[in-house]
Amino acid sequence: MPNMGCKVKSRKGRLYFRVFWRKSQFWQKVNRRDTPENRDIAEASAKVISQEIKDGTFDYLRWFPEGNKAHLFRREQDPHQQAPSYLTVEQYFTDWITKQAERVRAHRVKDYNSIKLHVLKTRIGESIFGQIPLGLLQIGDLKNLQVKLKAKGLKARSVNGVIHSCLRAMLRDARVDGYIKVNLFDRDFFKPLSLTDTKPSIDPFTPEEREMILEEFRTKRRHYYRFVYFHFWQGPRPSESTALRHMDMDLRHGTALITKSRVGGKEAGTKTERSNREINLHDNVVKTLGALMPLHPKPEDYFFTTPSSAPISEDNFYHREWLPILRGKGIRPRPFYNTRHSYVSFLFSNGASSGFISKQTGDSIKTLERDYAKYIKEADSRRDLVESQIGKSENSVRTALNLQKPPRKQKIKSP
Repeated sequence: MPNMGCKVKSRKGRLYFRVFWRKSQFWQKVNRRDTPENRDIAEASAKVISQEIKDGTFDYLRWFPEGNKAHLFRREQDPHQQAPSYLTVEQYFTDWITKQAERVRAHRVKDYNSIKLHVLKTRIGESIFGQIPLGLLQIGDLKNLQVKLKAKGLKARSVNGVIHSCLRAMLRDARVDGYIKVNLFDRDFFKPLSLTDTKPSIDPFTPEEREMILEEFRTKRRHYYRFVYFHFWQGPRPSESTALRHMDMDLRHGTALITKSRVGGKEAGTKTERSNREINLHDNVVKTLGALMPLHPKPEDYFFTTPSSAPISEDNFYHREWLPILRGKGIRPRPFYNTRHSYVSFLFSNGASSGFISKQTGDSIKTLERDYAKYIKEADSRRDLVESQIGKSENSVRTALNLQKPPRKQKIKSP
């Protein structure tokens, strides 16, 4: 941000004041054409304004009673009316984010940190968004921010999530705290972006990719094999599986109790009330998990762990284990969460009912049928059919992959 003061600028033959004051900048029309005489008069006024800003005596309304920021400075008849806040967006965020862990779930705190990543350092015009005082923030600033984030390459869904969800939550609290006097998210003036550029979020792995990934983990990252196997064939959210303990898993009766989630090293409840559920473990999952059980685990021990017996960090696992396996096999990188999509799309494709899948995943039937519509088939939904298809897919694809391997080249012995 330039030094505080006032400069004279010309735009399309008209003179303007460019004022830098209290970590913010704004333009004010001089209402004079850019001539040598008029510029001399404007320069003289700019020097006086700059000196008043330096002395701390600058009064916006005295200089610009009809200026474009006048509504923020004009006091009403009420003598108790407060002047606008000059606490900046970044200053408010720094204090606000530290309080969110007590108010919302860890998932949401992680989302809120996107403000720091995408908003605070973004330049709009001559200002950095995080340095704009809350009391001087306008709808136009949010519109410019939205355009800037879209220009950076963010998809519309991501831009809307950052601005119309995360930033909106923070500015709503700032308004409750009295730092903002107007509704900056009035839908009549400021709307989210259209989602026409957003790709479908459902992007499952193919059965061939699934078996290739599992084989790589079985042979090269064996400690994580049953963790990945559980995800491909049960479809939990990663935050749910990393919170499972031995007391939650009943391999004898083929069930698992999901009541917790783990995000950023903190354990809390599941994403929604519906997500609290008891799931049926498929026969192949029971067999695989049972064969790789540690000796004499304690009930409170985590079921899936790192080699050092620590709880699995979703982010660390993704970068250190998951991505290297996908890249090594030439498989298009996708989030580990997409194993859930693979499971649900497989069940729908093989005739499982929406009710059964809802019970297994914790998603509502409405959500499932909306997101996975292209995978739904009218077929027998009995569980024995599902179990049969799971075994058939696993065995047939693995066999096919083995058949597709090129024959080994025989070494020719030299005579």
